[in-house]
Amino acid sequence: MQEKRVAIQESAAFQYVRNALNLKEIDDSAAFGLLTPLFEKIALNGANGLISEEETARLLSGPYLPDTTFAVVDIETTGGRPPQHRITELAAVKVRAGEVVDSRDVLVNPGREIPWNVVRLTGITDAMVADKPGLMEALPGFLDFVDGCVFVAHCANFDLHFLQYYAQEFLERDFSPPVLCTFELANRLLPGQKRFNLGELSTALGLLDSEEVRHRALSDAEATAQIFIRFTQMCRLLGLDSLESLLEFQQPEEGVPPPMAEGIRLDPAKIDSLPRDRGVYRLYDKDEKLVFAGKANDIRRAVRDMFYPRNRSAGRFALRLKGVRHVEAKSLRSELAMNVEAFRAMRESSLVNGNHSVAGGGFLRLSTGGARPGVSFVSRLARDGARYYGPFRKKAQLADLLEAICAAFPLPYQAPEGYRDAKKRGAFRGGKRPPRLPDSEYAALFEALRGILEGRLPQEDERIFSLLKKAWGEEGPSPGKLKRHIARLHHLVRMYALSGPSVERRRLIIVEPGQTREERYCYFIKDGLLAHEISFERSEPPVRVLEEKVEEIFLNESFEGRKADPEDLYEATVFASWMRRELMDGFMLNLEGRTPPARVMEALLGALDDPQAAGTTITL
Repeated sequence: MQEKRVAIQESAAFQYVRNALNLKEIDDSAAFGLLTPLFEKIALNGANGLISEEETARLLSGPYLPDTTFAVVDIETTGGRPPQHRITELAAVKVRAGEVVDSRDVLVNPGREIPWNVVRLTGITDAMVADKPGLMEALPGFLDFVDGCVFVAHCANFDLHFLQYYAQEFLERDFSPPVLCTFELANRLLPGQKRFNLGELSTALGLLDSEEVRHRALSDAEATAQIFIRFTQMCRLLGLDSLESLLEFQQPEEGVPPPMAEGIRLDPAKIDSLPRDRGVYRLYDKDEKLVFAGKANDIRRAVRDMFYPRNRSAGRFALRLKGVRHVEAKSLRSELAMNVEAFRAMRESSLVNGNHSVAGGGFLRLSTGGARPGVSFVSRLARDGARYYGPFRKKAQLADLLEAICAAFPLPYQAPEGYRDAKKRGAFRGGKRPPRLPDSEYAALFEALRGILEGRLPQEDERIFSLLKKAWGEEGPSPGKLKRHIARLHHLVRMYALSGPSVERRRLIIVEPGQTREERYCYFIKDGLLAHEISFERSEPPVRVLEEKVEEIFLNESFEGRKADPEDLYEATVFASWMRRELMDGFMLNLEGRTPPARVMEALLGALDDPQAAGTTITL
């Protein structure tokens, strides 16, 4: 093998390809590592197993797919998921016959504040897009520009998903071009490369790469176009002389699929007929008893992985599914609808599958009285008069916040022993046990803490500093340390997206997509609990029923709603977790006061008619 590789490096074909791909700027060892896997894939010619220079020249002669135009696309966004995240920049570079022939770059006003971490990454500020067109104005021209082209992008699913979503929702326009992904092509063509981001690939291929212009749509599209041009040359050497062969080649090589687990009596055809959509699945036995239920972004793959186990752990679980005879699947467009449906199905299944593990890392609990006054973190909600914030995704995040609270506020706290350990948590950076205060003084401290957790008090509020300094007295941290503790607490509240009322205070109307694009699920949340739900077609909302429910649930003081039993509280955690993770596919009305039903209905019906309302919270 070593002799063969040396022969490749010394061959005239190797040097010809290196020159053709403009790899003269990288050193010999890098070029060798880059091109050797390619030469090993090329069909062998000649007695020594090497392709000749003449054959190489023939394969690379003439323009590649001269009748095909490739649109190399890159977009910048406010986050990773439509509709709550929006596009801030659109760019495309057209490539034909191995040359860049045109380009388009458009800044877009997303209609909402650009998060500071995104500004730091892309350099696109609110001021830069303030006078730019919105997406409904900018998108039609951009789609026209790339129309009829092969869609090319790095990690193409991200860019394509954004464009497809907004083309459909904003413009009622289908956008389904053939797609090539340079990330997938890099995996196939450069198996020796450790990283496949644009910067690493640009460096590996000898292209200029500047941190100053990276993460802007046009510069990234231009870099991707140059990478793609070199990849097409490599693909020509492999004999991929048609668009169809290129599209097929980019698919990852699959190993031998695992066999179905022994003893399974479920017809494999039933698995293959399942949708590849987001949703909920249920597994039944011969008596139509629900054995197992779950959720997945790809139902078919999730169910297949259970019955075709890839490791011992999955194999042991498959043994418990021998009695399954029937599978039901329900596609759901909404993350929330999927979570609620899955939670309800899991409660009914005979196999325990984590149906109550919905709180993640748990909740922060604030209580001014009762048997457990003070600050603590707990795994479950309760109706005990306390206030709950969360749920947090990780216990470490909750412990960090509790630590920051105890460093700034002289309040009693409770935490698991592992988090009291000074070696693990720095003994809660306050350094000293909080002083014992009269009960009358705790009320002001709790109110101040709630104001910070709910985003109602600014970091510069001197009243908070004065209150805490007085409460600590001589036993507390120095004024400088106290200010740093307050600043850190504000930082964690922002970082963990805590701003907003505690769970048990929420009064919401959540409208999310159902099983189809036109169906809507409407959830009425009062005091954190689901009070009522209804489904309807978006174009035909039951106005009278909705108005009656608004008045009954939110304005009728005698309305009791559902009892706060354990199952309802678990379900409340499903809603709270969804809200914390910003997974809105529809919109949400936040009712802060006694808003008249007419005003609520006006906002509700207006948002149903406005595609730009998706992903937003409307406060009334």
